[in-house]
Amino acid sequence: MSERMGIAEAAGQDPITMEVLRDGFRAVCNESSALLARVAYAATITEGHDFSGSLLSADGRLVSHGQKDQAAHLGTFEASLRAVIAAFPAPRPGDVHLLNDPYLGGSHTPDIKVVRPIFAGERLIAWAISCGHWPDVGGPVPGTFNPQATECYAEGIRIPPMLLVDRGRTVEPTLALIRANVRNPGERMADLHAQIQATRLVEERLHDYVEEFGVDVIVASMEVSIDRSRVLLGDAIAALPDGVYEFADFGDKDYMHPDQPRIKVHLELRVRDGKAVFDFTGSDPAPIGVFGFARPALVAAVCDGTLHCFPDLKPLNHGIISSLEIVSTPGSCVDVREPTPVTGYASGAYEKVAAVTMACWAQAFAGIDARRQHAATINLANLAIMGRHPESGGESVVYLWNEGGQGARSYKDGNSFQLMIFIGGATNQPIEVIERIVPIRYLRCEAMPNSCGHGTFRGGFGIDRSFEATDDIVLTMHGDRAEVTPFGLAGGLNGGPNRLVLDPGGAGEQSLGMDATGIRVPKGAKLLYCSNGGGGFGPPHERAVELVLRDLSDGFIDAEVAASRYGVVIGDGGEVDEAATAAARERLAAWEVEIGLGPGQRHPLGTRVRLSGPV
Repeated sequence: MSERMGIAEAAGQDPITMEVLRDGFRAVCNESSALLARVAYAATITEGHDFSGSLLSADGRLVSHGQKDQAAHLGTFEASLRAVIAAFPAPRPGDVHLLNDPYLGGSHTPDIKVVRPIFAGERLIAWAISCGHWPDVGGPVPGTFNPQATECYAEGIRIPPMLLVDRGRTVEPTLALIRANVRNPGERMADLHAQIQATRLVEERLHDYVEEFGVDVIVASMEVSIDRSRVLLGDAIAALPDGVYEFADFGDKDYMHPDQPRIKVHLELRVRDGKAVFDFTGSDPAPIGVFGFARPALVAAVCDGTLHCFPDLKPLNHGIISSLEIVSTPGSCVDVREPTPVTGYASGAYEKVAAVTMACWAQAFAGIDARRQHAATINLANLAIMGRHPESGGESVVYLWNEGGQGARSYKDGNSFQLMIFIGGATNQPIEVIERIVPIRYLRCEAMPNSCGHGTFRGGFGIDRSFEATDDIVLTMHGDRAEVTPFGLAGGLNGGPNRLVLDPGGAGEQSLGMDATGIRVPKGAKLLYCSNGGGGFGPPHERAVELVLRDLSDGFIDAEVAASRYGVVIGDGGEVDEAATAAARERLAAWEVEIGLGPGQRHPLGTRVRLSGPV
């Protein structure tokens, strides 16, 4: 508290009031997001909480956000607002704007952003943004995700900054344009109006604060909150040793390239004199297909990965964003240019950037705080399904994701059945809700055995949400990490793959991969839909025998894996064969040294990375 007081007093403000308002800004954003969850129609928003609401300063700097909001959205809001201000340089009370252009505002076309200027009298004092992921924004494939896209023009309606409400009156042509280009337009209009009301709520609450504290105090509190985050991050980085740390990760393939090569995301993190420079110029050029993202999403992913390593720095705001220098090559996979497709960015480059950011920070923390070392986690797999609504009979679309395994830490197993850490505020969409929207019936919702990354501390387990089509459906999958799975660290092994399989175990079994596009699935067909396990940490043969036995007893692993990965051999009587176990663990230790595990890490494609100081 004393440091916070010092910042407030330096600004000539009462520190207690500043702290009350800092928390108040977050509460306003929480309330805005809660309203959206209650009023919208899309299950992605109401159940999955794939939304964000934020408060920004009059000149477009991020001030605060809700506690369940998504970092993948938040880091793009400043760029989004810059685009709105450039298009409408003279905002007026009662105006509301709309955009989803991924090249101007980052993320992807399904993320619809509603933007409202907030005035105190005639003075512009702030902006409110409400972002929600719509389950469909048009395009040739239901759900908009299109793994076969080679240009953004095949990824649904792209909306530059537009006027949605003109001084309190709805701009009907804007609504007509959207209705004409999306599936289930009635539901999408309900989502849009919910977002409008969410920004109005921010405006109303901020007016209450202005009435109580005065406009100058409100504006000053925004500055203090931003400055506090900047100082805290600077101090945290200054406590780390100077050094250069690097890490590379890979997407499975460029699906639309004739050779389908891997896609490299490379980071060199340079820490010096309390400053951090994130250099992504070693990353591959932009792919032909869907994987990369535009520059605003790169900023979001770097902030995301950084905040996971500095958990005390909350909320994400301009003080953090402006403190991180990010270098990228225009036209690369992490800084694509129009018209490179980007809809699948969250399952592609975003997760890789967050992962390499965390891995580089882990190296910087080595020898200071080993708890900051964290193997890779479940990667998003976007599954869109269209079918006849079981009750109304009309066509309906849902967008689904799975929980999965988190990466192991240097001291603890990874958590199982959790959502991707980069959308930590999101939740799953209940089986019962989805079954009422599209014609599917879930067959299982349980752990995927043997899916963890094995290690001294294992990664979390993936989940199996297999289902059956109760009527004809059309599905599309865009994902990743079916081949280059979540990496382990310090000798830990990679986690298991994302999978989508038609007729599993049957005569017509077919792996649909992570690029299934507009697949027509007949009534009665069954699909295996399971997620990644997280990467492991440390050599598997060093895992405590009792922990291996516990996983075996719980059905998370089988006896073959216990023996082949952990060197724990079970005798005919069901007890541990201690002599066979000792011999097996000795063989595993020799094998790990031979292939290059040992104290370092065997990264996909053979890249070696040390976790003990500067590279």
